Amino acid sequence: MPLGPAHLQGLDACYDLEATVLGVCADRADLLEGLDYFIGERRMAMPKTPTFLLCIACGPPADLPDEAEVLYQGPLYDEGVCVFARTNDAYWLVFPGAASLTIRPETRTAEIVVTDSALGHTHGSMIALALEYALDADGQQVVHCAGLSFPDSDRMLLLCAPSGTGKTTTALAFARAGFKLAADDAMVLRKEGDVVRAWGLPRAVKIHRDTVAMLPWLTPVIGPNWDAAGEQAVARMALKGLLQTEDRTLPVTDILLLKRGSGQDAMIQPIDKTNMLAALAADNLRNSATGPTALQLRRYAMLADVVNCGSTQVLITSTELSSVAKVSRTLLE
Repeated sequence: MPLGPAHLQGLDACYDLEATVLGVCADRADLLEGLDYFIGERRMAMPKTPTFLLCIACGPPADLPDEAEVLYQGPLYDEGVCVFARTNDAYWLVFPGAASLTIRPETRTAEIVVTDSALGHTHGSMIALALEYALDADGQQVVHCAGLSFPDSDRMLLLCAPSGTGKTTTALAFARAGFKLAADDAMVLRKEGDVVRAWGLPRAVKIHRDTVAMLPWLTPVIGPNWDAAGEQAVARMALKGLLQTEDRTLPVTDILLLKRGSGQDAMIQPIDKTNMLAALAADNLRNSATGPTALQLRRYAMLADVVNCGSTQVLITSTELSSVAKVSRTLLE
């Protein structure tokens, strides 16, 4: 649902997110860098009437209203201590004294305010959460998984696993074997009739140094600098000389749940839909002090829909990555 022509005025960027058009106004150009990291490939050359508006400003962050109901309070990854709360018409994510995000779903608007010393918050969870609500406003849900399309076919495979299980390494191995990489970490789902369609958030692929050791063909796109976790971000565009990527929105027909194995041979086994849904829910739904939010309930419904739409299997990985590549080629047959 477009917000109206008046919202075109003062926009500094627009992003085409399929059913969603995200319009952004920012005090400075560098405040858009975090968004461009997540969705820069979808930045539009010409502005379009947005369906959701995000404003990013430098200044004193908002304080939580007295009536706010706290849903979570504590550390958030490596970003510091935060408070996530809600009022009747808004959700609030506040890093006290540093940054605040206010989301008003009914008006389809959000505002991020950061101090000059806390600009890193425009690259992390605040941007990710604002994107989740912008997409949710148009019936789209972000899901933690990799996405790969079958070559010469309009079908999407979701590769699901908790962080640290080897999802990116496996997705890259699949792509090298002939699949097309839509995303290594986050897919967006939307139900259309009886079909759930998916497209990949085009954020940079975070590649671990161990992945490069196992997949040495990645070496040409790897730089000399690694972060504290032993990773570096590689733009999808840089990978296009090494594998094929997928930019289309395609129906989900297959879901693979990745599990670590200790043998030398990777294998695929069936898993019933109830257990697949439980695994996806455990990895994608966040708890709060008062139960799931409305967005979390809609995400659960989307997960149930996609599980019902696709075949469900478990991929048990092996100590030999070549065995995983062999399994991927079997899926292509």
